[in-house]
Amino acid sequence: MSRRRIAGGWSRSAHRFLLGPLAGLLVAACAESSAPVGCDGDCAPPSLVDTFDTGALEHRVVPREGWGGLKVRLSGDRAFVLEATRDGQLQSRRRLVASSTAGGVLWALDEAAGEHFSDFTLHPSGELTLAVERTQAERGGYDLLRLSSEGQVLARAPLPFPETLPSGELGGDLPERPFRMKSREWHALRDGWVRTEARGEDVVAAFLSLVDEPSTRPGGSGSLVTGVMALRWTEAGYTEVWARVVDGRHRVEPGAWAYDEFRWREAPARPLLAVDPVDGRVIVGRTWNALRCLSSSERFQTPTRVQCQTGEDVTSYMDTDYQPLAYTTFSPEGAREETRSFVPASVAEFVVFDLAAKGGEVAVAGAVVAQDAEGVIAYYPPSPGSTERMTPYDGYVAVLGRVSGVARFERTVDGGGRADHFSALRWTDDGLLAVGASGWDRWHGGKSISRGAGPLVALVSLDGAEARVRSVPLDGSARHFHLLGVDARAGEVVAVGLSDAPLTHSGDGGRTAEMTFGGLVVDLR
Repeated sequence: MSRRRIAGGWSRSAHRFLLGPLAGLLVAACAESSAPVGCDGDCAPPSLVDTFDTGALEHRVVPREGWGGLKVRLSGDRAFVLEATRDGQLQSRRRLVASSTAGGVLWALDEAAGEHFSDFTLHPSGELTLAVERTQAERGGYDLLRLSSEGQVLARAPLPFPETLPSGELGGDLPERPFRMKSREWHALRDGWVRTEARGEDVVAAFLSLVDEPSTRPGGSGSLVTGVMALRWTEAGYTEVWARVVDGRHRVEPGAWAYDEFRWREAPARPLLAVDPVDGRVIVGRTWNALRCLSSSERFQTPTRVQCQTGEDVTSYMDTDYQPLAYTTFSPEGAREETRSFVPASVAEFVVFDLAAKGGEVAVAGAVVAQDAEGVIAYYPPSPGSTERMTPYDGYVAVLGRVSGVARFERTVDGGGRADHFSALRWTDDGLLAVGASGWDRWHGGKSISRGAGPLVALVSLDGAEARVRSVPLDGSARHFHLLGVDARAGEVVAVGLSDAPLTHSGDGGRTAEMTFGGLVVDLR
């Protein structure tokens, strides 16, 4: 297999530090009216473009050991946040928190022993679907919880073992019931193997699972299979509408030496999921490695084996730096449509951390390292006191034609001259909203990150012509301050992430207390 690779914006801001639970900070962030001055509540709030150009920026931190934000969704005057914490003994927990501008923290749902909160989605009614893994279950451990906006558990049941898989997707190297509905080991910041997206009051789930077979070694590197399922919600719970195999038997085994402060090592495994709000089509994205590609070739006759073995849009099942994206589209009724792969031209490194879909297009966000036609990378100088060259990551946003897989535009974002990337993406009427990390250093000859990150907040116009960046006055230096989730409502952006988080070697020598982190909230309006 061959491929090309080698071994500003506005800064006006007001800020303050507030200590306390992350959920409470979200309440403080939203306490004031978002109506423009002079409106008397009768005129429209500003667009996100106006918000980025003239809005006030605040950031708040929770000290470690505290709750950091992984994902946020806004509904009316409420904010729902999936949070994580890790203590000095490296024990981690997650919770889902709801806050209100009027009444403070409304409710919090904590993981029980042996549970892992994987993902959640918000429905138009304000109800939520939460994906939970029961980590001690040998099979059938993926559950869906339906929660009211008040935090009441309306239903809980296992994500069904698929019963509507077409016969052509089974047999061969897959057992009759291929999904074990179990993942490998998990940790505080891991991207879950079950992803959820609302489709009205119904839900779509994409999931990666160990293959359900006796030869799978407990806790080991067994074969994997990826699936997607549409479920209908009724008062009695969720019922399967259709289910499909996305990728048949394959493996994903990123090197243990890969750094994971920004979840680079998680990206090769976990699925990405979007539902187009215009036509209801379901898009499942993932890193396109050779084993996934070959499985698709054998089971669905596309792409060809030659493309899987020689194409530059395919990577090794062990790689973490160079991660071409593939996505497969399913009709609202579950018919498998196009599978397209994508990697930008002339890049040495590439990774997609999030995707969104709308109106027949797919938007992606992540990071790239560019190289010229000769494979030369323009490394930047190291921090003072070091002689090593540093890898020039830029935040990356692109919009692809869903059917063609061709980029309508690509946009890189440099938040300040050092390394940058985007972790989360939201498609809004005013542009593509992306957040992540900026200003960190990674040695070009290894995986170690030697300088911490600050938060990166950007709005890329829907034609790609403009990228507005708001600077957050946090100096990462010896620790990381970065964003992992974002959402917007009229005239306001709320992003959540981690503060005072560890670098690559913070925990060396048994210093496990240095592996803790706190929480970060950025509010722009």
